[in-house]
Amino acid sequence: MRPLPASIVPVLQPFSGLFTRPTWTHACVLLVGTLLAQGPRTVTAALRVMGLAQERRFERYHRVLNRARWSGVRGAQILLGLLLAMLPGDWPVVMAVDKTLERRKGARIAAKGVYRDAVRSRQSTVVTCLGVQWICLALLVPLPWSERPWALPFLTRLARSAQADAKAGRRHRTTVELTIGMVRLVARWLGRRRWVLLGDGSYSCVRLGWECLSAQATLVTRLRLDARLYAFPAPSPPGRRGPKPKKGAVLDKLASRVDEARAQGAVITVP
Repeated sequence: MRPLPASIVPVLQPFSGLFTRPTWTHACVLLVGTLLAQGPRTVTAALRVMGLAQERRFERYHRVLNRARWSGVRGAQILLGLLLAMLPGDWPVVMAVDKTLERRKGARIAAKGVYRDAVRSRQSTVVTCLGVQWICLALLVPLPWSERPWALPFLTRLARSAQADAKAGRRHRTTVELTIGMVRLVARWLGRRRWVLLGDGSYSCVRLGWECLSAQATLVTRLRLDARLYAFPAPSPPGRRGPKPKKGAVLDKLASRVDEARAQGAVITVP
């Protein structure tokens, strides 16, 4: 096997503290081999492209992923720090969160479930697929060769299906609950620095919005114009028995507020 190029060693060096010395050597081989491999990114394909197709102790490289002890959360923190250091000084910290489906099947994959395939589905046809769903948090960064910012993922979390959790006897955690844990983690890494979180309509939740406020974050999501909105519940009088109300009176829908906003607002151009 040829040694690693000198230009890539400084890029990988910040992550060396996560592994022991033998595991770090094997992890570098897998990383470079995964970048160079064509087709499925498997351990076998990575070893083949690195010239280790005849390696007798190939199980050492498999142990990096299934037995070696290293923290992926700590690696995500290091990666986020490196990405923030490369941002321009006037560029805001904007992150995007979304779900991605990994098509996987097999008896040993315990977290698999049936999900909607966003790539194959259309507006009139919904296609489902068996696989594993991940929640991905990415940092939006500007690139000199692109007019639009690119989303660079740095933190992922496995979203188990309800059937898999019920079979394992584990409490099922929804997408919003898992996202709240990721928001708290990023807020701890950023300290008191303000940031923006972007998401689709599945993240338009009041609980997530309150969590973002406490995490010095601004949540930007999509909300349907016909969504039912409620006011905050009124305080219960002292001595009242029974459960406390969780929501107040019904508010006007957003569709009825469009004309009001157009009449009172003004059109401006935001640079």
